[in-house]
Amino acid sequence: MNQDQNKHMRMYLATQTALDNHTPRWNTIPVMVTVKNELDELIQRIQEKNEETDANSKGTTEQKETVRRGVAEKAVSISGILQAYAAFNDDKVLAGQAKLIKSDLLTCRETDVEAAIRPVLTLARNLLTELADFMLTEAMVVETETSLDSFKALIGQPRTIRNQAFSAMSMLEEMMDQVDALLKQKMDKLMIRFEFTDQPFFEEYTRARVIVD
Repeated sequence: MNQDQNKHMRMYLATQTALDNHTPRWNTIPVMVTVKNELDELIQRIQEKNEETDANSKGTTEQKETVRRGVAEKAVSISGILQAYAAFNDDKVLAGQAKLIKSDLLTCRETDVEAAIRPVLTLARNLLTELADFMLTEAMVVETETSLDSFKALIGQPRTIRNQAFSAMSMLEEMMDQVDALLKQKMDKLMIRFEFTDQPFFEEYTRARVIVD
């Protein structure tokens, strides 16, 4: 919630408390029971929705960078083995195809990481038999592929979290508008009867309805 919404929320809670403090005075009036129940439900929904407005995607971003570093290191290790094999066989084409640089994988666009690594993993898998003496195993390739898939799954999540938070904020505003309308158009009108029959209750309610800066 922003500052203005927090002020309104404090007013809603104060109003709710004022009504709860005098339940016996209004709970025999069916229409007031209905409006009070609606108020309680809206306040609860606002509190739940407010938890979704936290757009803190820092944790996801940090996790993504950790996974990216891990997959880069695994891929570069496989690249080194392939380059060594190419050197032993004087295969300059293979050496060029297999070359990966860690810093490049860490600084390139996220969507380019897979395009750089996947062909090298394909080369490694196709040459597994020849690379036995270089200690390259299927498990190493599979582990790198799994890390790469994990990284792909994380791409875009911080933006998704922010978009979800923005959507929650919009819904929060709508629900708060509903509470304002409910109080102003219905509950305030229903409370007029107590101005003359139960002044302490009416005054407590009236004070609660004031938005305090």
